[in-house]
Amino acid sequence: MGQRVVRALGSLLLAVLVGFVVMVIALKLFIGALKVVGVLIAVAAMVAVYFIAEKAIGKGR
Repeated sequence: MGQRVVRALGSLLLAVLVGFVVMVIALKLFIGALKVVGVLIAVAAMVAVYFIAEKAIGKGR
């Protein structure tokens, strides 16, 4: 059980870091009303990375 929690937290941390980087880049690229689109792209990237990491790590469970 402890390893599952650590793996899930690792996946979440990776997703948050990738989402933050994507959000910073997107906010620099988009201006005005398009900032909302940048934030949505960042959130989508976070979710995608989380599930990809969970799937990759889950193979070892």
